[in-house]
Amino acid sequence: MKTNLICALLFIALGCSENKNFENIPCSPSDRSENDNLKQIFKPCRKYIYQAKYWDENYNLISDENISMMATGIDWEHQPESQDQIVIQYGFNKDLIDKIDKYNINSQLKQSWKHKTTTGIIENGNTTWMHPFRQNQYIFTEIAPFPSVNFPLETGKTWESNLNIYEGWGDWSDTEIKNQYEVIGKDSVQLSIGSLEAWHVSSIGYAQFGNSYHDFWYNNNYGFVKMIIKNYKNQLLKFELIEVIE
Repeated sequence: MKTNLICALLFIALGCSENKNFENIPCSPSDRSENDNLKQIFKPCRKYIYQAKYWDENYNLISDENISMMATGIDWEHQPESQDQIVIQYGFNKDLIDKIDKYNINSQLKQSWKHKTTTGIIENGNTTWMHPFRQNQYIFTEIAPFPSVNFPLETGKTWESNLNIYEGWGDWSDTEIKNQYEVIGKDSVQLSIGSLEAWHVSSIGYAQFGNSYHDFWYNNNYGFVKMIIKNYKNQLLKFELIEVIE
C-alpha cells in the first residue's frame, strides 16, 4: 500500500514560506485535562510550527505558509470526555485568498477563511490521533485518512477506520470514507530542526468521488513531524515540522 508521494516531491520547485507572527494563546503548563493522564506529545503550552506547502497536479506551487499548533491543557468542548483542545493558527496572506481559492476541488463547498480555530486531539496509551489541518485551502484533508497511530507500532502493522460525511460538505456530502493504514517501518527524517527517527505510516482513504493518499511520519517525542497528502485531483500537500517552542 506504500504510496509514491515522496518521489513526486523531488521534482517540485521550492518556494519561500509566508512568515507570520502568531497570536499568543493563554496557557498554563500546570493545566491538565480531566479525561487523561499527562501528555507526551500534546503537552500544554508546547507550540509546534509547521511549514505548509501546497501544489497543483502539475507540481506548481500554490501556497507556502506556516501553521502554529498548541495544546491548551483543557478538554475540547465538543467531545470533552475523550478529546483535548488544541489551537491552530494559519499564517496566510489575505491578498492571496482569491488566487488560492481557484484550486478548490470541491466547487459546492463555500467557506470563510480563518486565521485561528480550535479542535480536538486524542493521546493515551493506545493511540495518538488528531484532526488534520483542515481550514482554508487545506479543507480536503477532511476526506483523507486523519493522522493517527495505534500502539504498539511495528513494521507491517495495519488497521482500518471509517468516516461518515454528512450534509454541508458540498460534493462530499452523504458519503462514507473507508481508511486503511499500514506501518512501513522506521525512517530517519531530515527536518530543519534536525534528524528525527520516526515511524512511516502509509494510508489510503477510499471514497466514491475518488481516493486520497496520506503518508506521515510519527516521532515518539514530537508526534506527526511530516505529512504528505495527495487528493483525488492529484494535488499535493506537505506539512513539515520546522520549530518546537517549549
